[in-house]
Amino acid sequence: MRVFHSECRNCCPRCVPGTTLVELLVVVAIIGLLTALLLPAVQAVRESGRRTSCHANLRQLALAALTHEQARGFLPSGGWGAEWTGDPDRGFDVRQPGGWAFNLLPALEQVALRDLGAGLGDGQAKADQAVIRLTTPLPVFVCPTRRPAALWPLLVSKPLSVTAVPETVKRRPAAVARGDYAASMGSGVSPNTYRGGGSFSPAFLADLMTDADWESGFGRPPDGVIFRRSRVRLREIVDGTTATYLFGEKYLDPAMLATGTSDDDDQSLYSGHDRDTLRTGVVPPYQDRAGFDPKVVHGGFPPPIVFGSGHPGSCGMAMVDGSVRSVSYAIDAAVHRATASRNDGQIDR
Repeated sequence: MRVFHSECRNCCPRCVPGTTLVELLVVVAIIGLLTALLLPAVQAVRESGRRTSCHANLRQLALAALTHEQARGFLPSGGWGAEWTGDPDRGFDVRQPGGWAFNLLPALEQVALRDLGAGLGDGQAKADQAVIRLTTPLPVFVCPTRRPAALWPLLVSKPLSVTAVPETVKRRPAAVARGDYAASMGSGVSPNTYRGGGSFSPAFLADLMTDADWESGFGRPPDGVIFRRSRVRLREIVDGTTATYLFGEKYLDPAMLATGTSDDDDQSLYSGHDRDTLRTGVVPPYQDRAGFDPKVVHGGFPPPIVFGSGHPGSCGMAMVDGSVRSVSYAIDAAVHRATASRNDGQIDR
C-alpha cells in the first residue's frame, strides 16, 4: 500500500508517491549485503597494516642487535634464567642475568630504562627501581595483531621475577610487561635447557661458575644465536647472516594471554633465558589457536617451544643481517630447522 501526503492527494495529482515497506526492506538488505562483502576487505586492510607494523618492530630489534654486536663484539646475551631479570651494574656479558630484551635497551634508545637502579647499594631501593622497569611496556616488543603494549598478570604461584643486590631483597609486581618476539636459540633443545637457574641463587655463586660448570648443569650450548649466557659473534654464524634466524614472532595460546597461566607467557619481557623470550626451529611455526599446544601434535620432552603468530598464513622472522621475512606455517620442517641453526652447513636454502 502506497502512502501519500494528504495535501498532495487533494491538490497535486502529479506528486511523487512515498516509499513502500517492501522497497525499504530491499534497500536495507542491499546495504547489509554490501557491508558483509566489504567487511572482510576492511579487516584484511587493517591486518595488513598491523603485519607491516609487526615486521617493522622485528627489523628494529634486529638492527638494534647488530648495533649491540658492533659496540660489544657479540650479539645480545640470553641471560641466565626465567627467575632472573636485568641488573644495570653487571654489564652485557656472561655476568648479566637479564635477557636479550634488557640488553638491547641502549640500542633502542632506552638507556634510562636500563639504568634504573644503577649504582644503588641499598637492595630495597634497587628492587623498587627494577619494578619500574618490569612494569614499563614498550610497543617495539609487541605485535599489534595480538595485544597492546600493556601490563599482564604475574601469578603468585610463579617464580619470583625481581631480584636485586643483595639477593635477599626481592619484589614481585602484580603485573609485568611482556613481549611477542623471541630470539632463535637453535634447531632444537636438550632436556636440561630450562632446568634451574634463577633468583633463588645469589649472583655471586653464578659468578664463581665456569663455562664447564654451566655446561654440566644445563647441557652444551645450542646451535642458535641467542641463548643462556651466549656471546655469539657474527663470524661464528658460518651458515651466513642472510640464512639464519635472529628473532621471530612466538606462538601463544590467545585464550591464556590475559591470565598469565601459560608457561610460554608468564614471565617478564626483561627476564633471562626462558621460553618466554627464546624459541627454537625444532618444529614449524603455528598460527595462534585457542586451547592448542603444539606439543599435542609433536610431543617429546622438553615440549616444543615454537615460533608463530596471530597473523593468518605466516609469521614474521628477522634474519641476522637485519632483513625480515614472512615464513609460511607450511614451511618445510627441515628448512625451518636448518635456518634456526647458525652452523649446520646448509647455506643454500
